[in-house]
Amino acid sequence: MELISLHDVHKTYPNGHQALRGVDLSVAKGEVVAIIGPSGCGKSTLLRTVNGLEPVDSGTITVAGHEVTAAGTKLRDVRTDVGMVFQSYDLFPHLTVMKNLLLAPKVVQGADESAARERALELLERVGLADKADARPRELSGGQKQRVAIVRALMMQPKALLLDEITASLDPEIVREVLEVVVGLARDGMTMLIVTHEMSFARAVADRIVFMDAGQIVEVGEPDAFFTAPQSERAQRFLNQLVF
Repeated sequence: MELISLHDVHKTYPNGHQALRGVDLSVAKGEVVAIIGPSGCGKSTLLRTVNGLEPVDSGTITVAGHEVTAAGTKLRDVRTDVGMVFQSYDLFPHLTVMKNLLLAPKVVQGADESAARERALELLERVGLADKADARPRELSGGQKQRVAIVRALMMQPKALLLDEITASLDPEIVREVLEVVVGLARDGMTMLIVTHEMSFARAVADRIVFMDAGQIVEVGEPDAFFTAPQSERAQRFLNQLVF
């Protein structure tokens, strides 16, 4: 079952930069797709178009039955079904971890606070942060903040997650604790579209690798096949420059 679909998507910024040029991509329910490529190739722009954070010039995007690009679509409904985790955490610094987690379910979904609190505690336990419910973001490490951000997205019980370079600002020694959470979600069947520079992570967790360059999808393949024998010359050059 197709959960996310992009068809002939184009996006040009006001400065004339063509971020996306005719992008076609489908993600099935339960599938994990990793998007890789050089900086500035359109990876993050693509991800942000999926939940309407970035409007497109043309093309069609459908997510969990919502046509994101259609006039009149309620983007709040889209963002309820598709959670997004950013590189910068975006936690409210003045709120405790628990209050950060309860905010969206209560405001957006009108969730019962006791039920939402119980779910939050279960998810914090799952990511190894059960003892941090009353802590404030400034008391957490970068890896802990990112795990809280993932839990915050899961609080809305989304059908899919969008992960945008979630390890980019972390120290190398704490990257693993965040990636282990994502690997666990993949095992549980969560649909995920992941932009990452972590090639070993992409190879381990993804069902498919999408390689982008200059706003276009150049190659799509299974991880082992892509990393062992990429079909495009551009992907070969990209991988030859990496150490992983």
